[in-house]
Amino acid sequence: MIVIAIDSFKGCLSSREANAAALSAVDEGVAVPVADGGEGTAAALCTALGGEMVECPARDPLGRRIVAEYARCGDLAVVDVAAAIGLPLLSEDERNPLETTTEGVGDMVLHAARHDARRIMVALGGSSTNDCATGMLSVLGFTFRDHAGQPLRGCGANLEKIESITGALLPELQGVELVALYDVDSPAYGPRGAAEVFGPQKGASADDVARLDRGVRHLADVAGADAFVRPGAGAAGAMGGGLSAIGGVRLLPGAETVLETVGFDSLLDGADLVITGEGSIDAQTLMGKTPAAVLAHARSRGIPVVALAGRVSDRERLLEAGFRGVICINPPSLDPATAMRPDVAAQNIAASLRGFLV
Repeated sequence: MIVIAIDSFKGCLSSREANAAALSAVDEGVAVPVADGGEGTAAALCTALGGEMVECPARDPLGRRIVAEYARCGDLAVVDVAAAIGLPLLSEDERNPLETTTEGVGDMVLHAARHDARRIMVALGGSSTNDCATGMLSVLGFTFRDHAGQPLRGCGANLEKIESITGALLPELQGVELVALYDVDSPAYGPRGAAEVFGPQKGASADDVARLDRGVRHLADVAGADAFVRPGAGAAGAMGGGLSAIGGVRLLPGAETVLETVGFDSLLDGADLVITGEGSIDAQTLMGKTPAAVLAHARSRGIPVVALAGRVSDRERLLEAGFRGVICINPPSLDPATAMRPDVAAQNIAASLRGFLV
């Protein structure tokens, strides 16, 4: 029997769709949607747990009103921060992590709590922000003040102005288990921190990156430095650090938490092979991404693992890490635009897997 656990091919196929394509190529198999705590986590858990996607009003990264979706699975709500503050919600010239805010994630969390969610997972990944969750926390009951005691808007530009933090989580959130799932294990600041690594893709200039990093360091001094250097603190523009230090939110590794939630280990009983993958796979995949987590669980049971991806780098490093095979589903001659078509990607996943299994 073959177990299939493929993460989404970002911008192309959801985890459910990628799994379905792979499942069509095997005689006997079982598939489970998975994610790593980034974009697509809500949809994956919604499918795996038999939930529903719920619409709610929220604000986008610049404070404009939008409708966002989160997953509702019984008393569990799963919120992707990207649904409200994702980079694709902004045009190229609107990207500016000094001004973008996480307020919209607070809107979504508050909506879930007010509609009887008792557990809320916030999937950190794909954000356009670098505000250490100060925008989100402002919505949820906290106030950030400058040296004169004036309240500050939660955004990257204001981090270095924060001198005091007052408030607490709103009554609606008392008794609600709130956790954050990180998809990168980086600290909040420094050479591997949120601004240095991810700031440029969010529109930050070199000067902006330096200012944002100073701001995160300053907030760490005000709120508690330990929380800002732990694994996952740098996720989603240092949301992990802010949520942990100020909101008391537990940070959990996304891929491991998702595998546990969907009961992945129970599917391995009697399995002969595991198929995993994601849109792009390389050495960074080994730093807590879904395929690496799947590999660790399967190898502990002596089950070989094969990874599929639309783009493959560092193949030898991945094979040394324990993958039985690392397969690029796209022929070298296929142009990128065609490769990103969902129908083409699904066909190539199925064809690549059939070729491997022959």
